[in-house]
Amino acid sequence: MEKSQRLLNLVIGLSSTRHRLTRDQIRDTIEGYEPLPYGASDEERRKAEQSFERMFERDKKELRELGVPIETVEDPVHGDEIGYRIRPAEAAMPALDLTAAELAVVSIATDYWRGAVLGGDAQRTVMKLASSAEHGPRVELPFAALPSVASEAFGTLVEAVADRQTVRFEYSSVSSGAGTRTIDPWRVVLRAGIAYVIGFDRDREAPRTFRIQRIGGKVRTVGDTGAYAIPKDIPLGALAESEDVSTARVAVRPESGHALRRRGTPAGVEDGWDLYDVAYAHGDSLVAEVLALAGGARIVEPKTLADAVVRAATAALEVEHG
Repeated sequence: MEKSQRLLNLVIGLSSTRHRLTRDQIRDTIEGYEPLPYGASDEERRKAEQSFERMFERDKKELRELGVPIETVEDPVHGDEIGYRIRPAEAAMPALDLTAAELAVVSIATDYWRGAVLGGDAQRTVMKLASSAEHGPRVELPFAALPSVASEAFGTLVEAVADRQTVRFEYSSVSSGAGTRTIDPWRVVLRAGIAYVIGFDRDREAPRTFRIQRIGGKVRTVGDTGAYAIPKDIPLGALAESEDVSTARVAVRPESGHALRRRGTPAGVEDGWDLYDVAYAHGDSLVAEVLALAGGARIVEPKTLADAVVRAATAALEVEHG
């Protein structure tokens, strides 16, 4: 069982008890801890108890550092018998009151994870938050306006990088054709609106870069977590940030495009739009960023990027309305 699941079980167990749980009760009743083996020798029992003590102390310390109020409770009759509990009222998370802008950020993040392992949980969370907010309902972004990272493969690869777990998938390219790839993923990179994964190809015994859109079927994790180390210096090759930087003039509506505002230089106001000059290295990436704002921004110049936004938005509307 993963540590996160064991910690959750411990929180549930200590919150559900009416009085307290002793260490023996925690070890015997909470899933994730191993009870003392039946018929074990004194030496085996001693080792099992020491293992439990170390694990429980680490878990208790980590939960307290996270702000979970674990109380130590002594038996009023036998003062030497210590137990633990969590008062639910003290551990309850306060209600989240998000502004419209904050909820929009959460909604965009949820769209990135659509179809991934946590996609369903993320969608339900946003629906719950939106239902308690005082503003209007969440507006779905058109499919064609979503960046290419909104895929199950992307979500699985991001989690595999975090867990340092080997993955296997079907891949097709012009240079090497179709086949199965087994890699230790090091990093997921977005360049020019296209997602890539960089990792160590176990079959070719060399670093390789794969375009996520060319992955066929599901990405499957294989082996244990923590199976490899990620190098400090990852070879980006052609995916390294380009030094060829251009400037685009972007118009944003009031209270929109805060990331563009932070990166850009104010260039005046025009017909109620705030103008900013924004530096960019990859035009496709800037186009995707403007599209993700769903009408909250538009590119004024260069014309090539402005036309790209119009084409993508038109295609999105055609897909949405069939």
